[in-house]
Amino acid sequence: MKKTLAPALLLSLCLALAGCSGGAGVPGEELTELEQLGAAATVISLEGGTAEIEGPGASFENGLVTLSTGGSFLIRGSLENGRILVDTGETKQEVELILESVSIHCENDAALYVERAEKTRIYVKEGEPSRLSSGAPRTDSQVLTEASGAAVYGEDDLDFMGPGTLIIEGNINNGIGCKNDVDINGGELKISAANHGIKGNESVDIKGGQVSISCLNDGLKTDDAEKEGKGSVNITGGALNISSQDQGISSIKDINITGGEVNIVSQRDGLNADKELGGSVNISGGSVFISSGNDAIDASGGVLSISGGSLLALGKDKDIKAAVEASIPCYAGSLKLAEGETLELRRASGESLVSQSAWEIKTAYIALADASDGEELELFIGSGEERESRGSITLD
Repeated sequence: MKKTLAPALLLSLCLALAGCSGGAGVPGEELTELEQLGAAATVISLEGGTAEIEGPGASFENGLVTLSTGGSFLIRGSLENGRILVDTGETKQEVELILESVSIHCENDAALYVERAEKTRIYVKEGEPSRLSSGAPRTDSQVLTEASGAAVYGEDDLDFMGPGTLIIEGNINNGIGCKNDVDINGGELKISAANHGIKGNESVDIKGGQVSISCLNDGLKTDDAEKEGKGSVNITGGALNISSQDQGISSIKDINITGGEVNIVSQRDGLNADKELGGSVNISGGSVFISSGNDAIDASGGVLSISGGSLLALGKDKDIKAAVEASIPCYAGSLKLAEGETLELRRASGESLVSQSAWEIKTAYIALADASDGEELELFIGSGEERESRGSITLD
């Protein structure tokens, strides 16, 4: 809950802390959550290979910033070859990191490594983007399947809060890796990775913000469903853009989309729910576009449930790999499109739904929450601005 401080107390706090927090707000006004955290934070100023620390709970040696207690830490400046280690000990505590125009590069490990913490929340101040990177940029397209590490790695939960821009470059392996849960709540994340974009073993939740991923393996991935209710990818808000050389979203359990905007261009499956555990793909809201070099949606162990939102999923594979259960009008079947051609769907009202496909297309899933049963969409296919009618499809 936000707290309002008395004007006199707030003014004294501003004067006392302005030098280390960048200002705590205007006297008499309610502080934001981020301002409150910044006002109480230990401040770590980095410069090349050195660090100046003001406050408790942090130490620096040989390029390693160690945070050993819970609480908030404001980090600014750059490390040319170093990293941040979070380890609050056996009695795990919550940690809030505030990144202010930070640039940290680690040649052979994670730029941010959370070893022990109850939860680590990562805030990014608005203004100049912050950057966390590991390893050297790749010059080949070899997909990494056994390499360890990530640019940001957590043994415990990671929450990304925003509101600013964070650039993550996982040149060794994953962009973000976590043994537990990864939550994206706000801000802008720009992720590039030699392996997976975001891998949260137990869950990945996209709740807000803007997430852009370019990677050589899966965009979002989970692989641990041992705990009840774990193993799924959940998208409830925000905007997600994935360009992947393997699967767009790969979940060991379910993929649930209830809101937000999802755009995926993948060389293999767009959405893949694990068939051995009976994973399903459930779309009840939001807007989903997929252009896939294999199956647009693979839920062969479960079902594709569509009850809301809009869906246009185009796949190169000629077979439908999901049993469809739809409570809104939809189409699942053949649709031919040559590589590089543009597909335009027109409703009887004249409304145009246009999409650019990256691959040759043989099958499609199309659903519109505001369509009526039996509504026909006319197909226009071509290159550039020149398109010709290719018949129609019916949403049932």
